[in-house]
Amino acid sequence: GWAVLLDRSQRRLQLVLLPPALFIPITDDPAQRQESLEAVPEDVHPYIIYEETTDIWINDDFSFIWVNESKTGFSHLYKITSTLRPGCYQWSGNYTHTEGDFKCAIKEEVTLTSGEWEVLARHGSKIWVNEASKQVYFQGTRDTPLEHHLYVVSYESPGDVVRLTKPGFSHSCSISKNFDMFVSHYSNVSTPPCVHVYKLTGSEGDPLHMVPEFWASMMEAPGCPGDYRSPEIFDFPGKSGFQLYGMVYKPHNLQPGKKHPTVLFVYGGPQVQLVNNSFKGMKYLRLNTLASLGYAVVVIDGRGSCQRGLEFEGALKNKMGQVEIEDQVEGLQYVSERFNFVDLSRVAIHGWSYGGFLSLMGLIQRPNVFKVAIAGAPVTVWMAYDTGYTERYMDTPENNQQGYEEGSVALHVDKLPSEPNRLLILHGFLDENVHFFHTNFLVSQIIRAGKPYQLQAKSGEHYEIMLLHFLQQYL
Repeated sequence: GWAVLLDRSQRRLQLVLLPPALFIPITDDPAQRQESLEAVPEDVHPYIIYEETTDIWINDDFSFIWVNESKTGFSHLYKITSTLRPGCYQWSGNYTHTEGDFKCAIKEEVTLTSGEWEVLARHGSKIWVNEASKQVYFQGTRDTPLEHHLYVVSYESPGDVVRLTKPGFSHSCSISKNFDMFVSHYSNVSTPPCVHVYKLTGSEGDPLHMVPEFWASMMEAPGCPGDYRSPEIFDFPGKSGFQLYGMVYKPHNLQPGKKHPTVLFVYGGPQVQLVNNSFKGMKYLRLNTLASLGYAVVVIDGRGSCQRGLEFEGALKNKMGQVEIEDQVEGLQYVSERFNFVDLSRVAIHGWSYGGFLSLMGLIQRPNVFKVAIAGAPVTVWMAYDTGYTERYMDTPENNQQGYEEGSVALHVDKLPSEPNRLLILHGFLDENVHFFHTNFLVSQIIRAGKPYQLQAKSGEHYEIMLLHFLQQYL
């Protein structure tokens, strides 16, 4: 059996091979369990095939293909050849583990892909290995961080990385078992999704350079509604040294010289990318609705978001809430200079979950920039959120007390504005991710500090009317 082991700090990962003889029957009887343990042969042991370590975090002769992010800071493919011969140890019933036991020597480690781009290996992304042609098919961001494409590379003689999907779109692909066809679900910011099947044709003598030919349509892109207007993607150099990407929904009633109230829609946390070249008209239809009502809507992927490498995403390591707002404010200033319709005196910050957390942080840290904040289901104290998620990015509370304190908005309510009608909190009683405790604790601290707020708490999730009413009344 195989096991991937991750320590509590989530900075050390091991790929372990477990021989079948190490497995014992499940029993609640201590005597039977001890008997099974004693029956395990002393010459049978686990093998630590491969180990990966990093100072930030890990996003999740025998050869295998491995995705490693910590080596270069970008997720890339490696062919690992390991010798099944562990280090020195004494394996017996009284065995005591020491560092290095069962660790196999790495005979060869071949880099298959490289560069400042990512092989997609999270969020359900798959990697396909064709052992007959000795090729690996994967999805990645080699052409641009804004688009996902299907690529192929040889693991026998690595070099060329060949793109199989057409540029100008972002693709989600699946390849057939015979590696002769693939399906792509793709779109861009102005084109709704379609699903096409492609057949790989060409010379068997050059399997790396097979040509994809359209074979069938499983779904054609529907036309956009008449009142839908796609956002415009932009980028700008951040003061942090990174190039940052954003998108803006222009007000539908745009007139030369007229300034419009602006909504900064934010998420800003790890594992999420909002700005990319895919259709936004379904999941983010409400942003188009705001634009149709005369608001400018701005979205920015700052440091902490994914698909840009571990250094970019890891900027918030041990300091969630302390770096993200800076990038958002820089983006607002850039948009106001490039698009003269943004009214910087009337800016709302709004988001859900991590975006709700940053909406509160925006009003706390930059009340001079954000006139109002609408925080949906915010995390307000990191000690009370999902342990695995929180410790991956913030370490344990014992090791990072300052980070937990500075990143918990409920502990900084004294910095909220004293003027009324600047804060609206939205939260569902039945939220199974960010429990209502977070808002309950936040409100108790706000009341204790004597700060004004508005709260909409419901068992359902329909808050759009309340959000629009608040914007129209107070922005």
